[in-house]
Amino acid sequence: MKTISNEYIYLDGMWLRREQLMQLALNAGRFDVAEHYLCALLADAVVSGRREAIVEVNEVREHYGVKAIPLADGELEDDNEETKRLFLKMDREQRIDVLRRSMSRLLSDYHLFIYARHWLAIFMVVRDRLVGVSLNQKNFLTLANEIAPEGLPLKLRFGENTRKNLGREIDECDRSEVYYRMKRNPQKQLCDTFWDIVKDIILTHN
Repeated sequence: MKTISNEYIYLDGMWLRREQLMQLALNAGRFDVAEHYLCALLADAVVSGRREAIVEVNEVREHYGVKAIPLADGELEDDNEETKRLFLKMDREQRIDVLRRSMSRLLSDYHLFIYARHWLAIFMVVRDRLVGVSLNQKNFLTLANEIAPEGLPLKLRFGENTRKNLGREIDECDRSEVYYRMKRNPQKQLCDTFWDIVKDIILTHN
């Protein structure tokens, strides 16, 4: 049976969005239960040729303390995968430090983060590139305050009102997409810039 689109995966008679399948796996409670969802993800990857599905599968495996699936012999990780792998190996304090340093460089070197609503880009990069769907807008409130550089003006800080308005810029058709696959990402330049900074700090300076 052919998939109805690249964004849906067939499982037990239902078509589920990729993000729904990942969330089911992460919330399964036990890895042997989560494997049922991972099999569907891997089967879809075989059909569609989505090599990056291994990264998603490994995200779930690491969530349950199971060793990651290695890449094929002789195949090198790209910068995005390597950055995520190194980030996930860090303890919480190290992760906060990396993100705070990245925010400091973003603010000092680029004139892009000029409104509180620009936290949307930071949220999407951290969720879609580093930690996955376990990060939601509610728990990002705590993270944003932890990674905000010292001296950040009050008007640029992430608060409850910012959180409530976080997704209004995103078109409905894009709200379940990762930011780099959106048809229209209104903060694309900021997302790409922040991700480049994070990669540079982790791969070069960390």
